[in-house]
Amino acid sequence: MEILFAVLILVLIILGLRNRKKRNKEWVKEERYEESGDWIDKRVGERGSYGSLDDEMEANRAFIANQSKTNDLARELQAFLFAQSTGFQQLNDVALQQHLKVCKSEIGALFGYYEQWMKGQEPSFAPAKPSTDPHLQALKKIILDFSFDRFPKLLDLEIAQIQKIDLAASKLAHQILAEIARLRP
Repeated sequence: MEILFAVLILVLIILGLRNRKKRNKEWVKEERYEESGDWIDKRVGERGSYGSLDDEMEANRAFIANQSKTNDLARELQAFLFAQSTGFQQLNDVALQQHLKVCKSEIGALFGYYEQWMKGQEPSFAPAKPSTDPHLQALKKIILDFSFDRFPKLLDLEIAQIQKIDLAASKLAHQILAEIARLRP
């Protein structure tokens, strides 16, 4: 009787371990896949295959990073303009807010050009007319310093593309100064 009882206990242990292994596999299937079949990752510190949820998170992260870069460059440009341009100092609050809005819009377009260049595409834009205005040259320098600092991959491009980046920075500087002239009373 004792031997029979020991065999029964041994069989129950084996069945329990086997069922436990099945449950672990089912849990992984339940936790890892949505109803649509897309892979999801619910555990912290672990990365699943690249799925739709990761695409959304990466796009959101890139959008926030670009907004941060846009705001940083706009602040640098406005700080320079406050220090150097008497026309900018004469603007009222509404005009300053309008200028900031236009400035951020133009910076976003410039960053879009950068993304296209880094992907190997050729963006089309009309370059600004050459000018010897010292404010224009200083703004262009600030834009290029910021750009090459925040987008280091731009330095890996061909010389012809870097010259186009220079033209795009000149265009942005020209548009910023033109907006000041337009808003000035």
